[in-house]
Amino acid sequence: MAGSPLRVLPPADLQRLLDAVPVPLFVKNAQGEVLFLNQAWRNTLALGDTPLAPHAEAAFFTPAQMAHFAAQDRTAFTQGHAISNEDLVWRADAVHRRMHTTLAPIFDATGAPQYLVGTTQDITEQRHLEQQARSERKLLEMLASQAKLSDIMHSFIRDFEATFPDVQCSVLLLDDDGLHLRHGAAPSLPAAYCAALDGAAIGPNVGSCGTAAYTGRDVLVADIANNPLWEHYRDLALGYGLRACWSIPIRSSQGQTLGTFGNYYRHVRSPSEAELGAIQRSAYLLGLAIERDRHAQKLEAHRRALEDGGRYRQAILDSMVDGLLTIDPQGQILTHNNAAAAMLGLSALSTPHGHLSDWLASATDIPTLLAEIDAQEAGGKTLEARARRPGGPSFPVSLSFSKIPNASQQSYVVLLRDITQQRQDEEEIRRLAFYDPLTGLPNRRLLLDRVRHAMTSAARLQQHGALMFLDLDHFKLLNDTLGHDVGDELLQQVAARLRSCVRESDSVARLGGDEFVVLLEGLPPLASEAATQAEAVAHKILDTLSQPYNLRQHSYSSTPSIGIVVFMQDVEGMDELLKKADVAMYQAKAAGRNTARFFDPVMQAAVATHAELAKEIRRGLQRHEFVLHYQVQVDQQGHSLGAEALVRWQHPTRGLVAPGQFIGLAEETGMILPLGQWVLETACVQLHAWSQQPATAHWTLAVNVSASQLAQADFIDNVGQALRQSGAPAAQLKLEITESMLVNDMEDLIHKMVSIQALGVGFSLDDFGTGYSSLSYLKRLPLSQLKIDQSFVRDVLTDPSDAVIARTVVALGHSLGLQVIAEGVESAAQRDALAGMGCDAFQGYFLGRPESAQDLAARALPDPLDLAPGR
Repeated sequence: MAGSPLRVLPPADLQRLLDAVPVPLFVKNAQGEVLFLNQAWRNTLALGDTPLAPHAEAAFFTPAQMAHFAAQDRTAFTQGHAISNEDLVWRADAVHRRMHTTLAPIFDATGAPQYLVGTTQDITEQRHLEQQARSERKLLEMLASQAKLSDIMHSFIRDFEATFPDVQCSVLLLDDDGLHLRHGAAPSLPAAYCAALDGAAIGPNVGSCGTAAYTGRDVLVADIANNPLWEHYRDLALGYGLRACWSIPIRSSQGQTLGTFGNYYRHVRSPSEAELGAIQRSAYLLGLAIERDRHAQKLEAHRRALEDGGRYRQAILDSMVDGLLTIDPQGQILTHNNAAAAMLGLSALSTPHGHLSDWLASATDIPTLLAEIDAQEAGGKTLEARARRPGGPSFPVSLSFSKIPNASQQSYVVLLRDITQQRQDEEEIRRLAFYDPLTGLPNRRLLLDRVRHAMTSAARLQQHGALMFLDLDHFKLLNDTLGHDVGDELLQQVAARLRSCVRESDSVARLGGDEFVVLLEGLPPLASEAATQAEAVAHKILDTLSQPYNLRQHSYSSTPSIGIVVFMQDVEGMDELLKKADVAMYQAKAAGRNTARFFDPVMQAAVATHAELAKEIRRGLQRHEFVLHYQVQVDQQGHSLGAEALVRWQHPTRGLVAPGQFIGLAEETGMILPLGQWVLETACVQLHAWSQQPATAHWTLAVNVSASQLAQADFIDNVGQALRQSGAPAAQLKLEITESMLVNDMEDLIHKMVSIQALGVGFSLDDFGTGYSSLSYLKRLPLSQLKIDQSFVRDVLTDPSDAVIARTVVALGHSLGLQVIAEGVESAAQRDALAGMGCDAFQGYFLGRPESAQDLAARALPDPLDLAPGR
């Protein structure tokens, strides 16, 4: 026993360790006694914190189940390896659950059985969905095969009760008078109870079903003994051991109440979200069957009326919902009723109507079909086709052909039914099978299919994908305090916000409860880049979901915890991928909630480094670690005109950090706004200081502004405030914008520039020639200067194309009345060539590197620098 893993830790520490595991887990000894079980196992079986004796499970498992479990334990020890089983068990709260259990035996050094470690997974919802899908397919097949309504209802209820073992169901049909309920089907309820309800009047306080039929609303009674709706039927129900009843109205496609679908339980309880959704879907499907049967009954009545003949023959035919035609053996239309006329756009009875094939969009050999009917002793033929009406689209129809017996001339009757609604209903059934009814998001079944496709695609294209598992923090508290309907509204708003955070090619799914999954596809091949992109999306989701929600006049704040796993190919399977994302999500919760965590430790480290740099930028602003350097700008005679302000980061450990290493991250995190405002205010303070010195009083100062700053609604006020507080001369301040900003809201940009120009501030268009350019926009912008990008200046002496571009920029600027300055000038030859083109001013390392304000002021000599062209 010394080497036993269960002896390494004290029992209390081991219990705490097991409780930290999110998977339900228990440990038995070789005699089948429970030694340890974790909190997740207790939660799964609704045990709470009640202490358990070694064989205390006998209190809620039947003797047969106990014997079955003991046999499984022996099998695991006998086979010597892990085994898996699936069992239907009662939880401590009297709810049936389907459990998948894995048992792993542990032997001591002599090979004798020592311990048995078991893990349990609740697969009830998965099995429910599978059974419901099978039941729905079976119902549709029975509808297609023209099965009897009683058989359909009986079969459907049996399947539903097999899915939810402790329920007893009934279908009650609303009578023709719309005031009484008649027995439809209830295979497992006591016959005497069903007989007592047969013919009951609907109304308030007549039980769940009578009230649901009367109000047209769901009636969910958790405790019959204490609910006033059961005042007149309470003794009847309790006498048969029925304690709870949930009833859903069954409606037609037009919204009319056809009956009720009741679910009885022999213990007090309320429906879960999954159970209520299943009941509502079942009521919808039963409505299809009942409505089809009523149409069939009407058809049968019409058929009998047709056989009886008489003076009302045509009136009866015209009262039919379905179309009716008579045709000759060649398919020529002889007569029709009003429904057929409306359906196909036929004219008056006396008008020839042509061949039936003329009204069908799909090819059908009518004469051959009729010959086959003639060869039969009885019966007819039914087929589906697409019909068309003049000037309208085609639509699906069902055609039923039968021979008219004893007619004066050989002819046939054709029943024509528009099945557009039926097809739409079938599509709705498919939608219910693959989408969450509350949020409209893909459900688990569709998500797994998309994950499978994403894995295959990622492996083929050598790209990464990412799976994010989201859980809303403290969602249960919201449900408990404000109610499940408010919780549902939050889930719907969360779903909408999640959709707004991802691309159209990505997927957002709801697994159930407050659990969501985001699937990202097409991420970069490099794992670190893929992780960075996934982390950016996760932070966008965190920020978006953390904004307050308006829930029925309540302002509510909610945060998510996100687990992320990045993948490239199907190495371990979809379930394992979801499990890893789930584990990472619990790591996020353990880290304090409202955060995201990667499963991959390497990726998590990369993201952490990225996040740490973002924090350092924020701290750097608070600690005044950023400084401004200034690069001189001169005219053709070498006189100093001023400078451009360039931000640097004086990092305490990394030294002086260039802007290329932090500006992009500042843009990404939004820190560019406070940083940009600090640059503007600091530059204005320096401009005011220079304006007080004779040698530098005429200097201008150029300050770069970002697209994010320009997008601020209060940017005009920010510029005005910086000028007022510093006392800087507005006419000597120049704001530099880039061409890339011109692709956004041009009207808003022009408005802000004109308003700032009214303060006296000038504008320079930076990096001109590298991005978006439109002469019409340039003419509208209140610019005072164009700056030739250094990429053209660099090769102006060696690349004829760059020389032409530089000359064109100078000519264009002068034609618009703008000053032109070249940046990146690194040699006298470059300066001379640009001066020869007429360039007005220059900036670059040849003239002066970025330096402190004090060093730059020393360059303001009384005599111009020897920078004239040709010298």
